[in-house]
Amino acid sequence: MIQTAIKFSGVILLAILSSCSNPLTPQDVFNNHQDMFEAVKAHINDPELFIDGEWQAHWGDGQLFGPSFDLAHHQYSGEQSYLERARLSLELNRARVAEAAPALMQFSDNLETLSMSLLSLLEAGNYLEDTDAYKQASDEMIISLESLTDISDNYLDIAGGEFAANTYGPTAMTAFVTSVHLERVDGYPDETREHHLQRADAILNRIQEKVWDSEREIYLFAPGDERVMLYPNVTVMGALAKAYQLTGDPTYKERFEAAYRGIQALKDEDGDHYHSPYSKESMGATDDDYTTHSSQNYLMIALFTMYQASGETAYLEEVNTLLGFLKERLLIDGQILHHWIDGRAAAEPDPYIYCLGCNVQTLYFLLVMTLSLEA
Repeated sequence: MIQTAIKFSGVILLAILSSCSNPLTPQDVFNNHQDMFEAVKAHINDPELFIDGEWQAHWGDGQLFGPSFDLAHHQYSGEQSYLERARLSLELNRARVAEAAPALMQFSDNLETLSMSLLSLLEAGNYLEDTDAYKQASDEMIISLESLTDISDNYLDIAGGEFAANTYGPTAMTAFVTSVHLERVDGYPDETREHHLQRADAILNRIQEKVWDSEREIYLFAPGDERVMLYPNVTVMGALAKAYQLTGDPTYKERFEAAYRGIQALKDEDGDHYHSPYSKESMGATDDDYTTHSSQNYLMIALFTMYQASGETAYLEEVNTLLGFLKERLLIDGQILHHWIDGRAAAEPDPYIYCLGCNVQTLYFLLVMTLSLEA
């Protein structure tokens, strides 16, 4: 009996050790948060939140993440309704991009909306075959964007005229333009690959030269702006991770790792989220523990992209933790609320409470993790 008990205990111990040695996988992360996925999906499928091809109640990101979620969900589930909804959004985005491309400066007040619309057309290349119209509109807009970045010496130190453009800042907006070149390579791999990789590299080098603070290892919000801000860092990190994924150039990974070290200054003492002070004052926060849903989303995308490129599980573990924060702190009645402030989730009378674009972004991200296993 004693020998049997010892043997049985040994089996248990080995099982425990075995389970501890198994690294976290993207499917594990999806499974851990599938309850949040299903709750949010049920909420955003309310017909009143999608009217005439346009997602409602969002602050710019809906143009990208609405159709991208629908395309990913169609691939995930095969449900035709998601594909049909995606095509309605994409056609609206295509028309918007095609109209602005010949005279982009006349649309500079809508730069953030146009960037998101353009990125949706590029992302569609990863899911659809009949994308010639999207590719053509994208290429015309990219030509105009290249003219704008040339005029700006590869750094968009201009006011975008919108909530997001003015709030995220010029470093983040420049990083979005870098992502356009990288997503062009990813969505439509063709003979222009080297050109777009070179353009992305030039812009990333200019960002490094213009706003990298080597002492604190952070990217500044704008030249001369000494605040430690999350958005400029996570958007540049996202571009660096994608560039590393596409090229394998270790310089991109080194810069990513340095910025990741730098943003640890913004990590909350609870260890489950990062402070994002860009709208702290306008929201009336009275302490430093303020963060937004959107900023955590972009950080997770950057971390997961680097996980895909490097295989380093620590990045995936951080993603799992951040998703846990969204679920435990911000998810209420199927809505991931806009921010965490003064020890509570967003609520009246806060100026902003909910962003649908951020919610479909989280849904899209969760699907990307599980679909990555098929790649």
